[in-house]
Amino acid sequence: MVRPEKAEAVETLKGKLSSAKGIVLADFTGLTVSEANDLRRKCREAAVEYTVVKNTIARLAVKGAEIEELEEHFNGPVAVALSETDSIAPARVLAEFRKATQKLTFKVGYVEGRLFTPEEVREIAALPSREGLLAQVIGAVQAPMGQIVWTVEGILRDLISVVEQASKKT
Repeated sequence: MVRPEKAEAVETLKGKLSSAKGIVLADFTGLTVSEANDLRRKCREAAVEYTVVKNTIARLAVKGAEIEELEEHFNGPVAVALSETDSIAPARVLAEFRKATQKLTFKVGYVEGRLFTPEEVREIAALPSREGLLAQVIGAVQAPMGQIVWTVEGILRDLISVVEQASKKT
């Protein structure tokens, strides 16, 4: 018989996994308490939830959340980083932390319904944020329009200059 606390933990984790846009599983072996606290603080600042989970509870939760692809990766020490708002935020925060400490190891990532290898998770972490990508697209669209406006204004300036010079001669 399953104890009520375990059933509640499974349901809570299942709900979080179901609503997450981005999930990263990591091996946290070797982290000191102060490093783990620092990582949790950085995750909170980025709206990422970082939790160390029991593998049996996590396996039950991923089955219930219909993301069975993650089930086989819950072995050994596993921490789950997830975000309900930004799909690449968990990968970005963990990658930045890993760069600083060299102690965290990616197991797998799950972003927008697709499973990613540790190498792909590192590549995803290097991507700019959604807002950054949108700014790049807007800049790319806006640049040619700005050049057209600048050219037309230049023609008008030249025309005004010619008219002024002609009016001074007469």
